[in-house]
Amino acid sequence: MRTVLVPERLDPAAPPPGSVVQSSGGTSMGTSWSVKAAMPAGALAALAPALQATLDAVVAQMSHWQAHSDLGRFNRAAAGSWHTLPEPFFSVLDYALAVAEDSGGAYSPCAGALVALWGFGPGAAYRQPGFTAPAADVVAATLRQASEIVLDHTDKRAFQPGGVQLDLSSVAKGFAVDQLARCLHSRGVHHHLVEIGGELRGAGMRPDRMPWWVQLESVPD
Repeated sequence: MRTVLVPERLDPAAPPPGSVVQSSGGTSMGTSWSVKAAMPAGALAALAPALQATLDAVVAQMSHWQAHSDLGRFNRAAAGSWHTLPEPFFSVLDYALAVAEDSGGAYSPCAGALVALWGFGPGAAYRQPGFTAPAADVVAATLRQASEIVLDHTDKRAFQPGGVQLDLSSVAKGFAVDQLARCLHSRGVHHHLVEIGGELRGAGMRPDRMPWWVQLESVPD
């Protein structure tokens, strides 16, 4: 195991007097989430509904697994149609498309159909008996179909050219971690460690003025 501290730089301001490490958590995005915060005893419990609501809002907009999410509706939309997106969804998609451009297409948020072809995503066909990897020509045809979408930054809209299947699983969870941290900061909680399925964000320090230490499991050999 390798131990690192989160964040890299400590806030010089100490947690409020009388603070102890409070914990809260639940489930979201097919995994667990947790928050540890330096607060007076019992104070974090009152924020648990707001934290869960923050995550539920991300799922309602960007879930690849929920058919009635904003993303799910976009994926089923008719070819040649424009769709106004909630601002968080638009911002995450805009970021993902920028990464796609910077990586020369090695990464793409429009790879949902390809993900399904390999048996991942909703349904998880790779777990079913008899599943085999797709043929190369089928993969090539699917890649050709997944043309990049167009964004209208003025009106926060996305264009569905037809057949594009968005999958933001690679970035939505990290965005949700950031949203939890923002939820805490907006309520005056500046010393915390947020985690969703292993993705982490930390701020401030523990009541004993130590950092939020986390352990990273090393790759064998």
